[in-house]
Amino acid sequence: MPRQPQKVKGIRYRDERGLWEAIYKVGPHRVRKSFADRGEAIEWLDIARGLRRKEGADVLPTSATEPLLTLAEKEARRQANMNRVTVGELCDDLKIYIATHPTQYKDQLNPPRRLDRIKADLGDCSAASLKPKDIEAWLDGLTNGHAQRGRGKLLSDASVNRYRVTLSSVYKRGIKNEKALDNPVKGTSQRKLKNGVIRWLRPEEEKAIRGVIQRRIDTAVEAGHLDYAKHQRHHLCEFIVSLQTGMRAGEQYGLEWPDVDMRSQQIHVKVSKNGTDRYIPMLPEVVSAFKLLKSMGLKRKDRAEDRHNESPKNVCFALADPKKWWAAVLKEAKVKKYRWHDNRHTFCSRLVQAGKSLKVVQELAGHRDIKMTARYAHLDQGSKREALEDAFNGA
Repeated sequence: MPRQPQKVKGIRYRDERGLWEAIYKVGPHRVRKSFADRGEAIEWLDIARGLRRKEGADVLPTSATEPLLTLAEKEARRQANMNRVTVGELCDDLKIYIATHPTQYKDQLNPPRRLDRIKADLGDCSAASLKPKDIEAWLDGLTNGHAQRGRGKLLSDASVNRYRVTLSSVYKRGIKNEKALDNPVKGTSQRKLKNGVIRWLRPEEEKAIRGVIQRRIDTAVEAGHLDYAKHQRHHLCEFIVSLQTGMRAGEQYGLEWPDVDMRSQQIHVKVSKNGTDRYIPMLPEVVSAFKLLKSMGLKRKDRAEDRHNESPKNVCFALADPKKWWAAVLKEAKVKKYRWHDNRHTFCSRLVQAGKSLKVVQELAGHRDIKMTARYAHLDQGSKREALEDAFNGA
């Protein structure tokens, strides 16, 4: 009679399968692995037990399909896998995250566009091999000679900074997904921006803009073009709300009706550029503008039959971009070098010129840092004069 092999704890023969089975337990998991040869089963189990003694139970895999590796081997394998990850793959991951988190990323247009350009320029590069100096060279290329290589228009320093932030977000998402070890963008420098002269609307310019829009309304009504007149009234409301609330364009055109409290006459900006919320009191003309918008009942249109508009159903403004009509109105009103965003500058400038404190301006405008608000301090000539008179009248 052949001699029976000595029993080994954790090793058993499965008659129904004709295989040897090695078993170990890690936490709540019981891991089983089948072998045709008993010696191989014992050897595999000895390796698992050795890993447990040397590096602890946490190092053991919870599935028989995973290899038995030391922490050093796992780290080497992880880094090897990361070396195969490209910048393009990380861009795709962030693009998916942006699309699935519209509340966090209210701007669903510009970040994906920047990601497409990053992918076009750097997509084939290994994410792990990209160094700060490589990123600096790429950022420099966006402002120096980039267009000459047929890759699009030259960008301003502010736009380059936005690309830098987007690429940094690509790596941050990669680190969270365990596809990158570090963020090389941290080793690069942000472009210094010149704030330049703050452009605000003079009273006669505001009167000219209002006059152009009102003439368009009157002409359309006289001609019986009521739909066109309705759209022009909508534009006038857009302008009034922008000028008298100081909201950023994204904040204004992202407003939904529950955010506009007609009873308390204030607007709740839920998510601003700096991630905080704020309340803005409504002046009487702003209240009237929202009442008119509500009564018109205009809705945002689909871009095409197969491209539905994904805006919320209860947005306040039927249009999401003032660029085309605004440029035409400015041209007709003969107002030069003035952007839609300058309505926000006008809002802040008029508050300061009226002698309101920078703290009040900061809270109404939603500036995170009062240094941003301090750009308007030089406009407060009245307070400066009062301070001088108080100090020297008794001298």
